Amino acid sequence: MQLFIKKLILGSISRGGYLLGGIALLLTILPATANSQTALRLVIQPFQSEERTREIFQPLADYMQSLTGQEVKVITYPNFISYWTETQKPDSYDISFDTAHFIDYRNKNRDFTVLVKQPGSVSISLIVSEDAMVFEADELIGKKIATLGPPSIAAVRIDELFENPVRQPSVIEGNNSAKVMSLLLSGEVDAAMVPTPLVSAQMAGEGGVSMVLTTDSIPGMAVSVSPKLSAEIREQLVKGLLEADKTPEGKKMLSATKLNPFEKTSNQEYFGFSELLDEL
Repeated sequence: MQLFIKKLILGSISRGGYLLGGIALLLTILPATANSQTALRLVIQPFQSEERTREIFQPLADYMQSLTGQEVKVITYPNFISYWTETQKPDSYDISFDTAHFIDYRNKNRDFTVLVKQPGSVSISLIVSEDAMVFEADELIGKKIATLGPPSIAAVRIDELFENPVRQPSVIEGNNSAKVMSLLLSGEVDAAMVPTPLVSAQMAGEGGVSMVLTTDSIPGMAVSVSPKLSAEIREQLVKGLLEADKTPEGKKMLSATKLNPFEKTSNQEYFGFSELLDEL
């Protein structure tokens, strides 16, 4: 491209000395050439605060940038309402790392494609203070339960547990899982609905909580991409993410994000989970 511009300017000069015209053309074209590769937007759902989300997943964005040669920016939202609003808009982002019901929604409505996933499955747990004598979810009717706001998977599971509209708990929304957990530990609520891995971490650390039940599992979080991403970039991401545990850069990323090695998957594995959004 630059060689073409140079020849064009020299040609203009030789045909009549239109130097100013050549320079003007150069200034018009070069900025567009330099900015032809815009940053790829990687969206992460707000199960942590925005600051914490960026801190955790910036190494993943940096690794994706090393794979594709394009800048990758982490996009965050303060809560699930704003996140869901943006999710429903076309062209809000290029790459998502998300849970099953959002993954399937994008597959169906935005023509996204799932590339890789975290191994195994994930679930949500209903917990109470360790000294609370609660053994069934029904015992919490009329009580305060903290959870992430709709349409998070935690909010979906609460809706499933309490189907009778006149026999409901008082749901207290937290902007992130840490806030939800703190509401329970401080005694401001009677129970909390949080991702099971966070419950396990709390019980292995400071403790103070007891598990009432764990919901049905869904496939692990997955990386999916917009149809606007080229086949070349998709291949670079798939290859690099699947082989992350075999390279120094990849191992560093997995360690920093505390992610497990990625595994192969497909849209079919997530098919139907967007129906959970209809329950809200």
